[in-house]
Amino acid sequence: MDIGAVHNSSVVDFQRVADDVHVLRYPVLDVNCVLVLGRDRALLVDTLSTAGQARELAAAVRRLTSSPVVVVNTHDHFDHWFGNHTIAEQLGAVDFWAHESAIAVDADHAESRAAARRACVKLAPEIADEVGDLELLTPNRPVTDEATIDLGGRSVRLWHPGRAHSHGDLIAFAGSVTIAGDLVEEGAPPSVGSDADAAHWSRVLERLAPMIEGPVIPGHGAIVDAAFVTRQAQQLAD
Repeated sequence: MDIGAVHNSSVVDFQRVADDVHVLRYPVLDVNCVLVLGRDRALLVDTLSTAGQARELAAAVRRLTSSPVVVVNTHDHFDHWFGNHTIAEQLGAVDFWAHESAIAVDADHAESRAAARRACVKLAPEIADEVGDLELLTPNRPVTDEATIDLGGRSVRLWHPGRAHSHGDLIAFAGSVTIAGDLVEEGAPPSVGSDADAAHWSRVLERLAPMIEGPVIPGHGAIVDAAFVTRQAQQLAD
């Protein structure tokens, strides 16, 4: 699937990946958000970095569905959850799922904003001031090891494989589509920060690769496949 048009467009929108699974590739930091549509509810994976970005995301969601929305945050890094408050306002979302350790980190809003601002000064200076002063919404539905979210007619399984890219990564399985968050990254080397465990991360990807049945949506970059995940596992091991 060619999503280059999304990456370069001034109006971001979702593109279909599989039946009722859509990806929005946001150009600032090249972040992927995913929308899974069920009969009764829709599930939105990740909410971007700022209120303005999240408003664009919410508008794109509503162009596809009027259903109630639940949210999954794949981990506690700002570019995947700082849009939560705006998504709650714009879409009426009340359930925000995340791993319990990610929730613990997210609960310290002052430190989260300060860390995000420090990161943005290097990565995206145009949003540094905004993330440093943003109203935040901590996820409220903790996941320990696994959970299943029923959307009506289809379900999404969440799995925490242990500390890897962060303390609290979640992988979401929507039918044949694997939504990997930043456990998989395309277009740049995997980001190994102070909260990562690179050795275990490589083993997680080795475990994940045989479980993959179709497209893999990384946290950043273009859609990949099981072979890419295997290569990234080896890259981390090296």
